[in-house]
Amino acid sequence: MLSSLANLTPDAAVLLLTLGLALIAFEFNRPGLILPGASGLLLSLLAVAILVHRHPKLAALALLIASSVTLLLQLRLRLPLWAVALSTLALIAGFIRLFPTTSQLHVHPAAAIPCCLFLAAGTTVLTRLARRARQNKGLD
Repeated sequence: MLSSLANLTPDAAVLLLTLGLALIAFEFNRPGLILPGASGLLLSLLAVAILVHRHPKLAALALLIASSVTLLLQLRLRLPLWAVALSTLALIAGFIRLFPTTSQLHVHPAAAIPCCLFLAAGTTVLTRLARRARQNKGLD
């Protein structure tokens, strides 16, 4: 079964990663549910294993990590929308340029763009709701 999962296309891995990260973000917003966070972590790790098995470019991985960290910083900092938009564009560019141009593998823009827009919009909405809830409770 795991060998068949390793044969998934990079587009499918990006979709799995998006679903996993969305579940993790949901768990951060509603802590204590456990199932979304655990399944999101499992899906994310599976997708990362599939992508790493295909030997991605390190520069694209660094771009993906930096843009993801920027989106997650919204949990603690109030980032301007231009910073969120810039990190979304960096996320899209990181996924599209994930594999060398000489390889047969690539992530299609039709898969990368909706996934990245969903992640950016979802994390932005969830973090702003969480920030408002913390302010209403007097925690921030």
